[in-house]
Amino acid sequence: MNFTMKHNWEGYKEKVLELKQIFKNRNEGTQTEVDVLLPGDEGYDSDVGVPYVRVRYYVDNDHFHERKIELYEYHLKKNIQDLVSLIEHFIQEFEMEIDQSEYGGG
Repeated sequence: MNFTMKHNWEGYKEKVLELKQIFKNRNEGTQTEVDVLLPGDEGYDSDVGVPYVRVRYYVDNDHFHERKIELYEYHLKKNIQDLVSLIEHFIQEFEMEIDQSEYGGG
């Protein structure tokens, strides 16, 4: 039997695609690469079956840290500005964690 929960994100597909565009345009010239991935996208890797934001923080060309921010229905219910702000907050938190572990001598 398959016990995978069915997450109801499909109703927010337009919003997820909009997020994808917003973050695609923000990747220019930063150490952080942000991709919004939907189930079925190339490179999608989640057992949960919801869209997620893949954040890669490059320490140098060959070395990066990665975090997934899974987008559940309660995230997707937010308006697009709030959702972008929330994701950016998660990204900044992640960057600070990496900076502290890489450069903080911690």
